Amino acid sequence: MSDIDQDNEAIARRRGPDDSPGILLWRTANAWQREIRTLVKARGLSQAQFVLLSGLHHLEARTLAQPVPTTQRALSQYCGVDTTMASQVLRQLEAAGHLRRAPGTDARSRALYLTDKGRQTVSEIEPEVAAVDGKFFAALGENAEMFKAALQVLIGLPPRLGASRRSG
Repeated sequence: MSDIDQDNEAIARRRGPDDSPGILLWRTANAWQREIRTLVKARGLSQAQFVLLSGLHHLEARTLAQPVPTTQRALSQYCGVDTTMASQVLRQLEAAGHLRRAPGTDARSRALYLTDKGRQTVSEIEPEVAAVDGKFFAALGENAEMFKAALQVLIGLPPRLGASRRSG
């Protein structure tokens, strides 16, 4: 075997699934999602439904002093989800009584408002999700905040070391 063949073989070994950051991220996300999916499913929600309900809850809490309606587009951007998918999921949440949609400030926008049922659902599930997060990411120890900051960078957010809630 030539030196070039040995080098290529060594590179191939190093670039296996256990060495690919993308594959490792995908596997990690799948493992975490399995746990969260089980939790939210027990409450009658999908993961996407929970993410949008939680996002709306946080956006509403930020505007308590001066209520500003949250639009479907703003919620989609805040949660980092596709607007078409969000619209479909929001219709399901509205049908289940978790939120109501109303005409927005222009003819094409829709304003979103959590119902008491939606607020209660989020208030019950968020601590459970936080507990799953705590247990799942505990293996990172003191590196958990750096990991979170690295993920924020990868999705185009400014890293916020020590920040426990989204701001701005």
